[in-house]
Amino acid sequence: MLIGSFFFAVMALLAESLADQFTYPWITFIRSGVATVLAFSLAIAGGAKLVFLKPRTLWARSISGWAAMICGFYALTHYDAAIVLALTNMYPLWVAILSWPMLGKIPARPTWLALGVSCLGVWLVYSSGIETNPKVVSQSYNPQVAIPSAILAGILSGVALINLHRVKDLDTRSVVTHFSGVATTLSLLVWLVVPLDPPTRAYDQSSLVRIILVGVAATIGQLCLTMAFSKGAPARVSVVGLSQVAVAVVVKGVLEGRIPTIGSLVGMILIVAATVWVILASDAAPNSSDPNLQGKQLEP
Repeated sequence: MLIGSFFFAVMALLAESLADQFTYPWITFIRSGVATVLAFSLAIAGGAKLVFLKPRTLWARSISGWAAMICGFYALTHYDAAIVLALTNMYPLWVAILSWPMLGKIPARPTWLALGVSCLGVWLVYSSGIETNPKVVSQSYNPQVAIPSAILAGILSGVALINLHRVKDLDTRSVVTHFSGVATTLSLLVWLVVPLDPPTRAYDQSSLVRIILVGVAATIGQLCLTMAFSKGAPARVSVVGLSQVAVAVVVKGVLEGRIPTIGSLVGMILIVAATVWVILASDAAPNSSDPNLQGKQLEP
């Protein structure tokens, strides 16, 4: 699981480094395209029955998962990767909250308390972000939009996870192939149709290598994560998965000499602590109807 978290952190840092050379839909396209090739190959090799038009819940899972992904990559290309990872990995909290309208399960009191703690953390992160001089960081620095985008990515991940649970009877390889193909297609459409500001720097050989490594790192990370979930308790694995936030902070500090402000650091700690609280509380709840919802990963 630690290896998987490392590669997810690498994916996020690589995406952040490409902000001035590639638009976020193009990075999302490459990332999901690599996963599509791998997932399709595994499905064909394993004789899995591919699905396309039905069930409709599968489309809800794939579209919400893609929306979460593209919002996440927007945030990664417009703000600090470590903070974005903390915000996008709040999805166990959103699963607990969204279980009320989507599954009819009212969240327990600790979940609402955790939400309050997370909101305080988000406010600290946001306040610290807008006080930073954009020119010191990057021309693409935009915390006013990136932070809400990262939060939205976490919420959409919660929606995707609940819908993923509803299609649990389908072959996993088929579900992953469907999601990857939908994400690749929609990302390409966004890149072609939506007017976007052009990159501020031309891509070069180094950036081409890095954008391919985004997809490779994400795929390796997901494979490691899948192995971890197949062998360990989902809640414990999920808690370890949050280590990618710490990995991103350390790597940025060592390679770039950049460390979060005090406000951002405290905010991230509160967000991660609240998420861990929800995961462990859900795992310990004797009457939890869907304990396996917490901690499952959304990306292929």
